[in-house]
Formats: sequence, structure tokens, C-alpha cells
Amino acid sequence: MNRDHADVIVIGGGIIGCAIAYNLAKRGVEPLLIDKAPTVGTEASWAGAGILTSHASTHEPYPTLCRASLALYPALAEELRAETQIDIEFIQSGTLSVFFNETEAAGLIGLADRRVKRGFSAEVLTAEQALLLEPTLSKSIVGAVLFPEDAQVRNPKMVTALAKGAAKLGAKFQLGNPVTNFIREGTRVIGVVVNGETLYADTFVIAAGCWAGTLTAQLDVPIQIEPVKGQIVLVEAMPPPFQHIVDGLGIYIVPRADGKILLGATVEYVGYDKTATVDGAKQMIDAGIAIAPQLAHSTFVQTWAGLRPYAKKGPLLGYLPGYDNVVLASGHFKNGILLAPITGQLIAELLTTEQPSLSLEPFQPEVV
Repeated sequence: MNRDHADVIVIGGGIIGCAIAYNLAKRGVEPLLIDKAPTVGTEASWAGAGILTSHASTHEPYPTLCRASLALYPALAEELRAETQIDIEFIQSGTLSVFFNETEAAGLIGLADRRVKRGFSAEVLTAEQALLLEPTLSKSIVGAVLFPEDAQVRNPKMVTALAKGAAKLGAKFQLGNPVTNFIREGTRVIGVVVNGETLYADTFVIAAGCWAGTLTAQLDVPIQIEPVKGQIVLVEAMPPPFQHIVDGLGIYIVPRADGKILLGATVEYVGYDKTATVDGAKQMIDAGIAIAPQLAHSTFVQTWAGLRPYAKKGPLLGYLPGYDNVVLASGHFKNGILLAPITGQLIAELLTTEQPSLSLEPFQPEVV
């Protein structure tokens, strides 16, 4: 890569963009990653809870993609630790999905049965068995399903590790200024304008989360990717009251390695509004206390909100319609952290061999 020409320019410094840059650099490609923020991972990648779950029981393309990405995490965690000395806190804690009535029970037990029949893991527990695993759970639960393969990761550390690993392998970063324009020649983009300077590359990847659609619009390709606000509450309790991720009543409870506990997350279609509200926090806290009454005595630490990129057919992975050197990687919605490893791998394979190890056809971007 010379001063103003890169093999690949990746637009977006969240976990998806950093995973793509890392995987490209591992394959000997020299990417330049551009982000409007002064540091990587400041938006949804920072705000998420870091849950790595895939409960679907089918072999449809999307669940297959999720399971494939989850399977990459153990080795990737060790690889990043060895290369960057960053512990991304990958913990295979499992998820305990609790239910409070027969309607909830029927849905979860049916899912567990389908998973087991198709060779996936799940274990139906009585209320007594669930309370043996997690004694702080409400005595009102009827039962639970354990998904033992589920895991969690400390997502801000993960983004930092991917960026550091990519940099050590030759990736360059231009942070603090947005892409304001594209330079085009026919069906190809040849450069982007950043802070008045044109940066050139052979190939471009748009991985800008819920802002990706505004960039594709500059290329006259309307792709619908909208922001969905998710609010999270952080509390602290000592000793830590949970060993597993717990979900129920529309929320999840994530016990972190540092003793803090995440309660999340709302799903709000309110545009680019990242305001954390009392109502949003109250929803998370009320449901958390209903699941585990002891949480009422925990210490409130903070609350925040992030904007997840939602695409109706998401995620959107592949060449942008009308262009032969622009790739889109966005629309991961709630599963951006989970899907980062497989997205990075598949996009890097697409750009280096044109033969991704999983078909991207089901995720091909389409004009709205």
C-alpha cells in the first residue's frame, strides 16, 4: 500500500469492519480502515452486551451462519490473546432461559425438543433443577431450558484486539473523519474523499452499521438499513449472583467477569436517538427483579444506549448491486458481536478467492 492507495478500503471501525480488516490482513491483503470516530468500536460494538447465542433449530442459512460464527470464537479468543495480549473474556457460560407460565414453557420446551432431535444442544430443567444452578432466581419460575454452548465476550476488548491484530499484520487506520464522497468510474469506485483528501483503493467494503445505508445512497443504491435503539442497564452485586446468562420476560441478564451485571435490551425504532431514558431503564430493572428478586439490592452503576443496524433481510453481505468492487457488510441487528468472526472470514474469502466457505447468496444486498 503506497501513501494514497490501498488494496482494500474498509469503511466502518466497529466490530464488523475490524473483523474484516483483521481477516484481510491475515491473508496478506493490506486494508485501510476509515471511521468517522477518533477510535474504533465506539457505537453499537461498544454498547452491546457481548452475548453469543444461537437457539434456532433449523438448518436455514441464517442459523447456520450464526452457529458457524459461534464455533470460531474459542480459537479466535486464543489467537487474539497470543497476538495482542488482550483477553477478550470469552466465557462459555451457557444460557438459562426461564419461563413463568405454561405458554412460555410450551414454546421453549418445543424449541429444546427440536434442537435435540436435530443434533443441537438443549436441556429442559424443572424449577428445582434451575434453582440448583442459579439459586437467586425467583421461586415463581415454572422451569427453564439450558443452552450450554452459549457464551459471552467483552465486546469493547474484542474490537480493540481485532484492530490491534490487524495493525500488527499491516492494516492502516484513518480515524476521526467521515467519508464524504465517492470517486467513481463507471461500475467501479476508485476512491473516497476523507477530510478533503482522496484515498484510492482497488476494492471497497462498507461496514458502517446503521449508517451504511447513507453511504450506499451516495452511490445511488438505496439499501434500507435503519437504526434500532437498545438500552442497557449496568448493576453490580457482590458476590456475583449468576454463573449463566439468564433470559426471560423479554430481557437478558449477563454476568460479567468483573462482577458487574448487564440487563438489556430494549428494541426501539426511534431513528438516530441514543438517549437513555428512565422508562427504558425501568423496563430492564423491573424484568430483572422479577427474574431474580435479589437484584433489587444490587448497586446501580449506569445505563446507556446503542444503535443496532436492522435490515429486513439482514445481514446484508456481498457485492453492492451495480458495482463490481464495492462490498456491503451490515444489517447484523442484534447479532453483530456473534457474527463478526464469520463475517470477517467470509468477506475476506470473497475478496481474495471469490469462493466464500459459506454461500453469501442468501444475504445478497438488494435495492429497496
